[in-house]
Amino acid sequence: MAAALDSIGVVVLEPNTQLLKKLCAVAAGTWGQHEVLPRGTAKELANAAKFLRIGVVVVRASYQRSSDLIQNTLADLYAAGTQLVIIQDTPARLDRRHWVSIAGMHFLSDDSTDEQLHDLLALCLVRHCTPSVHRLI
Repeated sequence: MAAALDSIGVVVLEPNTQLLKKLCAVAAGTWGQHEVLPRGTAKELANAAKFLRIGVVVVRASYQRSSDLIQNTLADLYAAGTQLVIIQDTPARLDRRHWVSIAGMHFLSDDSTDEQLHDLLALCLVRHCTPSVHRLI
């Protein structure tokens, strides 16, 4: 779905290689194989954010809070219109069975199924393709 060479659909930020592959596989099933960019470190995410317009970033809540670089990069991306899918792997979750969306931030429990992640990424794709309609949803 990239409209230009300087854009990408989904960036998956995950240091665990096995989980990174799984998340990328689910994302590729929704957005397409060439729209998914795996990243393992905060520096890789920050570097991608400098050069690419990103539709969605998928990140675990515990990893998101692990460094100031990740927090600052995600805040900058969100301010620029990137949606965030935050997989809640911490004790306090908004909902264990369903995702919760607030504007362009989507919270999904790590207890959720691959199908729920797929459905959420499909919603993100729709919102990415029609940004003016879904600004405050």
